[in-house]
Amino acid sequence: MTTTVPPIALKDPNAPEQVASPRDHPNKANPVESTDSVAPEQLHVETHSGLPLFTRYAGNPILTQDNWPYPINSVFNAGVAKLADGDTLLLCRVEDRRGLSHLCAARSANGIDGWRIDAKPTLPADPINYPEEIWGIEDPRITYVPELKQFAVAYTSFARGGPGVSLATTSDFKSFKRYGVIMSPEDKDAALLPRKIGEYWALIHRPMTSLGAHMWISYSPDLRH
Repeated sequence: MTTTVPPIALKDPNAPEQVASPRDHPNKANPVESTDSVAPEQLHVETHSGLPLFTRYAGNPILTQDNWPYPINSVFNAGVAKLADGDTLLLCRVEDRRGLSHLCAARSANGIDGWRIDAKPTLPADPINYPEEIWGIEDPRITYVPELKQFAVAYTSFARGGPGVSLATTSDFKSFKRYGVIMSPEDKDAALLPRKIGEYWALIHRPMTSLGAHMWISYSPDLRH
């Protein structure tokens, strides 16, 4: 993909100064935050208008390793999609007992509970055909692409050279078309925009460069180059 230099973020002179918290300092302990004793109405972030922007579900976490139908170490970093039948789908990063990750789908009618989890990995790593996945695949970001009538799943593939961005498409989260690595290591945290900009697909991603780790945008005519 053709890469452009990321835009420079300008500071808003009217924005309040940010004060470093203990979790920002590498020598300070980062205590685990608990919401057990917090009322549900307090579990939200407000906008400047005072309206809630996010409200944390009081029953979190909604999925843990104990919910899984096969042995795993942990589950986290899910991508989400709304399916045609109304179900909410979470495509979860799941770490197996070896410490390697794959992707597994969980479906719910209301997106909160009653999760139906696939009995085996939905998208396992395939290091034989895709050696960039030898150390697993992680952190999916899902975009529905109307032109393709498919969901695009950008994910991190991990191998000896470090993390890279790989891509797969699917219509049902049962079978997938893999595109392989579309952004070489070290690169991750990618998401595909749902529509072309002119004649090009656009991808937001985070490469490691001499400038540091910043968000970039890259363009491709075919999702491969």
